[in-house]
Amino acid sequence: MKSISQADIAKGFVITTPGLYCLADDIEWMPAEPDACAITIACDNVTLDLAGHTIRQGNTLEPVISKSDARTCKGAVVSGNVGIWAEGRKGLTVKNGTVLNVQGVGVCLKDCRHVDLFDLNIRGCGGDGVVDTSFLCRNGGLFVMGTSSADEDRIVWSSDIRIVNCVCADNTSKLDFVVTLACLVQNCDNVEVLNCVFNRTANTSPEPSGVQFNVCGIDFVMCRNVLVKDCEAHDNVSGGEPCGFFAWGQNYKFENCRANRNHTITGHRACGFNISTTTQLEIVNCEANGNYNLNPEAAADSMKDFSACGFRIGRAINRAIIENCRATGNYSVGSNSPVAGFMLNSTKNILLRNCVATANRSSTGNKGGKAYAAGFLCSTVQPGNNGGLWGGEENTFINCVADANTPHRVPMHQHKPFPHVDKGVPVVGDPSTTAGFIMEDQDRPKIINCVAINNQGKGIWLINSKNALIQGNTISNNAVAGIHDDNPAGTNLIVGNTFAMNGEGTADAMRPAEGSQFDNKTY
Repeated sequence: MKSISQADIAKGFVITTPGLYCLADDIEWMPAEPDACAITIACDNVTLDLAGHTIRQGNTLEPVISKSDARTCKGAVVSGNVGIWAEGRKGLTVKNGTVLNVQGVGVCLKDCRHVDLFDLNIRGCGGDGVVDTSFLCRNGGLFVMGTSSADEDRIVWSSDIRIVNCVCADNTSKLDFVVTLACLVQNCDNVEVLNCVFNRTANTSPEPSGVQFNVCGIDFVMCRNVLVKDCEAHDNVSGGEPCGFFAWGQNYKFENCRANRNHTITGHRACGFNISTTTQLEIVNCEANGNYNLNPEAAADSMKDFSACGFRIGRAINRAIIENCRATGNYSVGSNSPVAGFMLNSTKNILLRNCVATANRSSTGNKGGKAYAAGFLCSTVQPGNNGGLWGGEENTFINCVADANTPHRVPMHQHKPFPHVDKGVPVVGDPSTTAGFIMEDQDRPKIINCVAINNQGKGIWLINSKNALIQGNTISNNAVAGIHDDNPAGTNLIVGNTFAMNGEGTADAMRPAEGSQFDNKTY
């Protein structure tokens, strides 16, 4: 075993021989250069045990500012320190300690295989440093990444990655055009992330990095065969677009994960889970509550999708199961794009079962337009390769509940001395833009044995959809109508549903469309 001391790290410690290395004490690292690393692992088969100690960067350096228009990073800063660094190695374990206040990235492992990261606490990293990830410049806490390439055959994949019992929190930056992350997992295969915390990441810049999201709790970029279990990503905040969990790639499973109160003040989107461009996705026993957008000017881009939501599934997701999940109290004050508990954009073959969406709201006062408020919303926004739009096919909801989703804002009861998380004047929205379930531009959607109750709009709203099956649902106490089959693109089958006390009463339980088939019970 090799003991690593303060003196060893003063000029950067390089590990060149396999074996076990342990910190002897807490380390106050004072790098002389803005691109320096405290510990570099330069060989295979190394265990670095921080032994309960802390590596802390104790100084702040003037960053390197690029003067070249051809710089890799879109932002001006092109330098960054790293607390623990390795590239192109295998058989690495880093465990049992803390990395603090690194001006760049706390722990960064590139193109490595067979990596175990256990019991790490990484905080306060980011600042005025960045790392070039070969796909945007980023900073923050814990990075494990391969090397991206426009040619998929040339991607260098990191593989067999385990991240267990780690806390990556309070990693922040103010840099423009930089993605700030608690954790980055990029171009990785066979990944397990277990019992980890990714909270309070922040970047106050309103200038995102060329992609939608510039703050995430944990960001999975072009990964495959990923399990994320018993993790949380709360209170991540951005001047641009934040989310708790972001993922795209192939074969993901999220189980028992929570993403709450992720929010933006000046950006256009905020959500708990954002899954995009993925095949084979499973989300089980997860929750996304209280994610919000406080920008009244919030609007989607040229492809309208969302302003705030719990689960954003899309664009371009094919084959997914979302089961036993909950989305409560997600909201926005933006007037030009929708809010929902579960938002499916340009998806195919998605099954939601036993999911609950309640009290999601669009507090805009918007009259008309597409500032929808919904429990579950399906739309088709992604252009297809051969023209038209991609997705919007075979999305199914079974045993799901949409309750009390609303365009109104009713502040909480003011009860001193407790702080008021939802204070201010009430806002009256447009009930005609609200429903428990909204299916827009969908082909063969199915809503079976679901419940739509107490929504301050419609229970189920079909818009320009066709070949729908709406069967065996309980629809009651919705303010405008039970079911509205609006401008159908083809025949829809609406049978075996039970209606009570919708709109003005039972007479307004349904708004049928010519050509659609109805056989239901009204009480």
